Amino acid sequence: MTQPPARPAPYPPGGAAGAPGGSPVVGVVYDVGAAGPAEVATAARACGAGVVLVADTASDHVRQLLPVLAKRFTLCDVTGLDGAGAAAAVAAYAPAGLVTFSESRMEATSALAAELGLGHWHSPAVTRRLVDKLAQRRAFAAAGLDGPPFAAADKAVGVADALDAVGLPAVLKPRRGTGSRFVTRVDSAAEARAAAAEFFAAAPGAELLVEGLLPGDAAGAGPEWGDYVSVETAVHEGACHRLCVTGKFPLVRPFRERGSFVPHTLRPQLAERAHELAEAAVAALGVRDGIVHTELKLTADGPCLIEVNGRLGGLVADVVRRGSGVDLVAAAMRLALGRPVRETPRFDGVAYQYALLPPAGTPGGAAGWTTAAALAGLRRLPGVDLADLRALEGPPADWRGGATARLGHLHGRTRDHSDLAQLTHAIDDICRPVLGDM
Repeated sequence: MTQPPARPAPYPPGGAAGAPGGSPVVGVVYDVGAAGPAEVATAARACGAGVVLVADTASDHVRQLLPVLAKRFTLCDVTGLDGAGAAAAVAAYAPAGLVTFSESRMEATSALAAELGLGHWHSPAVTRRLVDKLAQRRAFAAAGLDGPPFAAADKAVGVADALDAVGLPAVLKPRRGTGSRFVTRVDSAAEARAAAAEFFAAAPGAELLVEGLLPGDAAGAGPEWGDYVSVETAVHEGACHRLCVTGKFPLVRPFRERGSFVPHTLRPQLAERAHELAEAAVAALGVRDGIVHTELKLTADGPCLIEVNGRLGGLVADVVRRGSGVDLVAAAMRLALGRPVRETPRFDGVAYQYALLPPAGTPGGAAGWTTAAALAGLRRLPGVDLADLRALEGPPADWRGGATARLGHLHGRTRDHSDLAQLTHAIDDICRPVLGDM
């Protein structure tokens, strides 16, 4: 890729992700995340906006997709540029707003937005609280929002001091990171030391957050479902617009997410409390604009904060679009352009996405499946619209990769939650991972 000319045409020939001349341009700081190229292009058309994709080829994901991205979008290459250089390169396209759907690009997007004076994205100070789980916990505590006891540990031996402050059982998680990677429950000091040693060996210089375990209440969402939910909120100039509460499947050991579904199964009063808590968290963190994805644990005392993500949650856009037709990627772009979001998803039936995950505790994860015929049976199950099993074509997935180490993904719709429960049981009956070398 080359640097843009001094006066670039805002849309490429053919305008795959463009819009008629005179329409606003939204800059999308791109990397692996909650929206891929097709979703970004579709959302831009829905907004009547053009897109300039801000790309850094230091990212393996961006580098691998570069031929696709170059065909679909106007690209602004910021590879190797410092903050001022990147801002100058992006400014040449005169974007009216900036947004990212990638956790790894949150801080870069905030720095660019601040440099360019684009106010409808998180400020650098707010972003630091969004990407740093310890800073989040401190902000919640300062606002009087209840949560588990917590402490930080910057080396393996520091975990013992953190456990003294927090108690057992506890959860160890990276201060920064997504996808449940290295998130582990520990029930003894020995387990904590082992988990911490593994983490620090894999991520030298990083820090752990040690939290008291929040006991889940199966009665919150129902015994078939996970004891946690996420709340999706559109924030415009500090005002919260409620989008939906997203239901979850039970977690897979140690703390890996299996997938999501809409609508949720909470009682109306509990759902109201979930929205209220998410909005209180938004205020505590100082979020002014953007889609916010808040994860809550369902306890016997009600919902409790797990964490807040200042961007669209992974795969949430897909399940909400399938269930209601509402495009949350487009909603995020509108917010970045300074436009409020007023639509609320309304669901007909139940839409879901369900991950096939390797079993924990094996060095190489799951290397295969019982039979190809059994695998093909997934696609024939009533309620399965798409079986994305491309991950099975690569090297064996390692369970330590968290939610990103998927063996496959199923998407679809069912008539109701009862049918969804039956479907997931049928999926689990078919999927029998084979351990060891292929």
